[in-house]
Amino acid sequence: MPENIIVNFLNLPQVQVKETMELPGKICEIHLGQERDGLICSECKRFVGSTYGGRQLRIRDLGIFEYKTYLVIYKYRVKCLLCGIKTQELSFNEPYSRCTVRFEDLVARLCRLMSVKAVASLLELDWKTVKKIDKKYLKKEFDHIDCSGLKFIAVDEVASKKGHNYFTVVLDLEQTRVVWVGKGRKEETLNQFFDEIGPEVSKQIEAVAMDMWDPYLKSIKHRAPQAKPVFDKFHVLQSYSRIINKARNIEYRNASKKDQEVIKGSKYLLLKNSDNLKLDEKEHLDRLLKLNRRLTKIYILKDELKGVWMYKSRVWAEKHLNRWISMARRSRIGVLKQFAKTLDSYREGLLAHCRYPINNGILEGFNNKIKVLKRVAYGFHDDEYFILKIKQACSGTSYV
Repeated sequence: MPENIIVNFLNLPQVQVKETMELPGKICEIHLGQERDGLICSECKRFVGSTYGGRQLRIRDLGIFEYKTYLVIYKYRVKCLLCGIKTQELSFNEPYSRCTVRFEDLVARLCRLMSVKAVASLLELDWKTVKKIDKKYLKKEFDHIDCSGLKFIAVDEVASKKGHNYFTVVLDLEQTRVVWVGKGRKEETLNQFFDEIGPEVSKQIEAVAMDMWDPYLKSIKHRAPQAKPVFDKFHVLQSYSRIINKARNIEYRNASKKDQEVIKGSKYLLLKNSDNLKLDEKEHLDRLLKLNRRLTKIYILKDELKGVWMYKSRVWAEKHLNRWISMARRSRIGVLKQFAKTLDSYREGLLAHCRYPINNGILEGFNNKIKVLKRVAYGFHDDEYFILKIKQACSGTSYV
């Protein structure tokens, strides 16, 4: 390969091209030389005059045409008067790395679009090397996120893997970015978030969009008592969906075999919005509601419950909530009466949306991105790496 092409396009300071070698398998080695009296200490960035040994390195660089390219250079250890024995500073190669900075930048960019395994296969690298490079870049960008000025946040959990393994995710609703992720979904988990942002920032938080999860509520009460919990409509209806399913199972067990045939397979018919039902599903639902009065009551109250979030006036929203709780209590359906009792005890958070019209909708969208991340990576075994990938995917800088 002509060396003048290499010299023109290599663009590496501090070094000179001594020779190039073409090896089997479309591999190009570029051997570099440097002046010993122009070495720089990697600690203080000063020029040093004496060396203390060293070793030859083979450093992966961006490919030249179809050639897989390596730089071969003798990297010195220098004796600095201020810092002692240190590694020589090379602007194109970070300490302890076997790749150039620009090659690592390529790896990190590809990891935004592809899985670690796919990038490793494309560039013919070990997957551990790819992950190490990507993690290093992510830590530079996302290890410390500015949390000043937080006023409205959303808090939710996301499953990290199968089983009860969760991460708590905190979103800045004004800037629509994930500002913090912690392992677990306990009170202590959210306490870590408040510890990291400090008491001054905690005092600035006015409202928190969340579900009715007591550990989070306790943390907010103790660490940011001025912040008003705002219970998200989606999560409340999700909780009510579990009540519908419990009631349906009870009715199925108590029904005759003939009636069981109608109740069977109706789980999602009761949960779906009526506008989304197909013709045959509507017919099945009509038969079910005519057959069972208790399920009819629960189904009607599902749509009534949504009305709480239709009001901007707290007075009217509370009237609607009181009427719903009263109907649920008079229904004589055990699981429904218990749910009404729960809503009554959480009424402040249910009505807070009138003053603070915030919700977890954006965070739910981010949760879908996180699920895609897990599928692409076939799960994450490094929690720190997974947290960094969540921040990248939900920061607006990722193409995932």
